[in-house]
Amino acid sequence: MNILQLYYFVNIVDCNFNLSLAAKKIHISQPALSQFISTVERDHEIELFNRKNSRLQGLTTAGKEVYEYAIKILALSDELDHIIHYESLRQKGTIRIGLPSLILETYFAAYFPKLSVENMEIQISISEDGSHALRQKLIKDDLDIAILIEPTLLDEKVYEQHTICFDEMVAFLSQNNPLAKKNCLNWRDLDKYPLATFNSSFMTHQLVSEKLEENHLDSQILFTSSSWSYLMDATQDTDIVTILPRPVEKHLNRDLSTIRKFKDPIPFNFTICRARHEKHEPLKDYIFNQIVSNFAPANT
Repeated sequence: MNILQLYYFVNIVDCNFNLSLAAKKIHISQPALSQFISTVERDHEIELFNRKNSRLQGLTTAGKEVYEYAIKILALSDELDHIIHYESLRQKGTIRIGLPSLILETYFAAYFPKLSVENMEIQISISEDGSHALRQKLIKDDLDIAILIEPTLLDEKVYEQHTICFDEMVAFLSQNNPLAKKNCLNWRDLDKYPLATFNSSFMTHQLVSEKLEENHLDSQILFTSSSWSYLMDATQDTDIVTILPRPVEKHLNRDLSTIRKFKDPIPFNFTICRARHEKHEPLKDYIFNQIVSNFAPANT
């Protein structure tokens, strides 16, 4: 009996000899499973099952012995598959990962070097860009993995997606800004204040613009930039309010600036994405799963 036949045999026993249930579990038709039993017993001239009124009732003595060996052989087969899978990672290869600079610097600055050192056979190529551009690169197959700001605007039937961080957008402002006296902001509090945020190559620009428009504040965006440090510095000694993802806070000079959260915040969530395939290359599958397991929230 080959591995597939042993797999069918073990599943029949594990399903308490219910062929209908076993067929559903291993994704074949019940007649095909019945034919498998007949073929194996005929070809090997052996009775594996006890029967009553043509229904399977249990294993014969020979069937029990075959079952014990089948369990061991299938376990060894799974172990061999595991060894082959991870040994294949020793073959040199390159995996292309794209993500916004802010996310790279804030969340992955130490992670990717560590991952490279632990897997020196793997060449990790990092591409930094805004979410819009990264999404297009993923669609064109210029990236193997993209980490994008939500919404990703990708078809879930075509792309596998896992949210790996939940956060929010906040207001950065000078310590001397009148709004700094408030513990938490309403969007209408920004009325008549000059605003700044990332430029239109960033998904966050779209999210901020939609929220401001919703509150009739869209005309107050005075300037945009791709540099979070420049946007933060712009608030010093001015009444400018810069709207950025909260993780930028770690770079804040608290002697000059502060942040305030919104009562109705804009979500800043990001997602790891890849094209769906029936079978992924072991290298790319390994890296993708490593990132998901390391960063995905425990409750997702």
